[in-house]
Amino acid sequence: MDIKRNSPKWRRTTMAFLVVVVVVLLLPASSEAAEILGLFAHPGKSHFEFFRPIFRELAGRGHNISMYSYFPLEQPLANYTDYVFKGSPLLTDVIDLMKFKTTERTLLGLPYKIPTYFMLHSWGMRFCQSALNSPLIADLLSSPLRYDLIILEHFANDCMTAVAHLLNAPVVALSTCAIMPWHYQRMGTPHINAIMPMNFLTYSDEMGLIDRLNNFIHFHTVNTLYEWITQPATDALISQRFGFGLPSVNEIVKNTSLMLINQHYALTGISPYAPNVVEVGGLQIGPQKPLPEVGWINPFKDVSPVMPLFQHLEKLMEDSLSGVIYISWGSMVDPTTLPIEKRRALFKSIAHMKDYTFLIRWKSDKPLAQDKPSNLFTFDWLPQRDLLCHPRVKAFISHAGLLGTTEAVHCGVPMLVTPFFGDQFLNAGALAQRGFGVIVHFGDFDEQHITSGLQKILEKEFADKVRRSAKAFRERPQSPLELATWWIEHVIDTRGAPMLENRARHINWFVYNSIDVYLCCLAIIGLPLFAIWQLVRLLRLTLGLMNATKNQKTKVQ
Repeated sequence: MDIKRNSPKWRRTTMAFLVVVVVVLLLPASSEAAEILGLFAHPGKSHFEFFRPIFRELAGRGHNISMYSYFPLEQPLANYTDYVFKGSPLLTDVIDLMKFKTTERTLLGLPYKIPTYFMLHSWGMRFCQSALNSPLIADLLSSPLRYDLIILEHFANDCMTAVAHLLNAPVVALSTCAIMPWHYQRMGTPHINAIMPMNFLTYSDEMGLIDRLNNFIHFHTVNTLYEWITQPATDALISQRFGFGLPSVNEIVKNTSLMLINQHYALTGISPYAPNVVEVGGLQIGPQKPLPEVGWINPFKDVSPVMPLFQHLEKLMEDSLSGVIYISWGSMVDPTTLPIEKRRALFKSIAHMKDYTFLIRWKSDKPLAQDKPSNLFTFDWLPQRDLLCHPRVKAFISHAGLLGTTEAVHCGVPMLVTPFFGDQFLNAGALAQRGFGVIVHFGDFDEQHITSGLQKILEKEFADKVRRSAKAFRERPQSPLELATWWIEHVIDTRGAPMLENRARHINWFVYNSIDVYLCCLAIIGLPLFAIWQLVRLLRLTLGLMNATKNQKTKVQ
């Protein structure tokens, strides 16, 4: 049938054709869809909250995701298939605050955090053994499917890199925190002791001599312990599972193409990372959403939709005279285990600040005592990211966990932080040094310190400074999620990003630290000096003999 040119029917047909062409061009070509494998043996919910947005974005871009973890999606997603590990309990509400000492562990008056390494080692070995012996791994290795990329976590143990090695695919590593001491050498990225504090210490990039000495001792002690204890134990675990013949895990990890870390210089200071280590801090922070009103189910309890809860929450926001202060110590800490004397101190501080409304995540099956202040409200769960960016939220009392910290910095909310373990001390030091908040250590968690800390961060000048400083964290030429996705797809497109290969990761400590060069320089300077000293000594000896001979002749005459 003839269609006249420029007729309405011709224009409609042409427009429909153009729409189809544009849609086809915008969709990823099937040949460009990569097979991506996620391997995450650590059952930490807070860790996976940082990882998941990356895989959602990759699936949305047409890549096929096979995810091996403890945290399946709540709702199915196209191109995303979950394989759920069993055998290890989830690290949710597992930290009992009653077990913490009232004061920090110190040695000669300095923070002493070496025991944290042994906690991480124990966790890593236990979780790796469970994952490696999972039937899911056996099925994965026997499957004919081959992957274009494997994404896994570099944290306390590297056993999953053995699986990646057997599958022979490029590897991208993720880290939810500042990289551990044992990560520097494998990525060939420098560590400058004077400006790069070790994860477990409350230091910043401004350290005095004693702090730098303590930082040096901690960094190299923990690194040596990992090399002497964790790596051999991991090799034994891998050999037990797969037999002998694989390279040592220390060699396998050096084949990591790229490492994406949850850091940003606006919060933690500038670090001279190699190009294969990329800062993507805050990538879990999506666009702000209004507080949900209907159809949302509490993920921690099997209850009916919580529309009344959120209507009540919004009303609390509006009715608060001076604003809202949000309290959360993360998904791992059980807040109901707060020691009685410290809970009473917190309650007294809250009651003292009666013009503010306080919200806290607290299990409903463990009701608070009768001394609960009237301006404190508890919820099983709170939408933290959207809550922190609510204009009525004035402060955040937290443990300095990095997810909540980056969300609060993004939203410009000042913090009062009490670090308990791990990298929380490093994050707390960065917050205090950058002026985003104040630290109240657990040993000082009393009414006086809590109240004075809150009064300080609620001062207008302090809050205004936090909001101004937050601009540097928010305003970037590319969002952290876009940056992470670009680098991941670059590794896929280049089959492992060989241009990022860093020779520094393959040389030993002696050469890496130029000890041989220093020894040569010492020899170049020292040998002439030694020769001159010997010459002077010889001259003095010769002159002495000549004088002795002359004196002897004089006596004879």
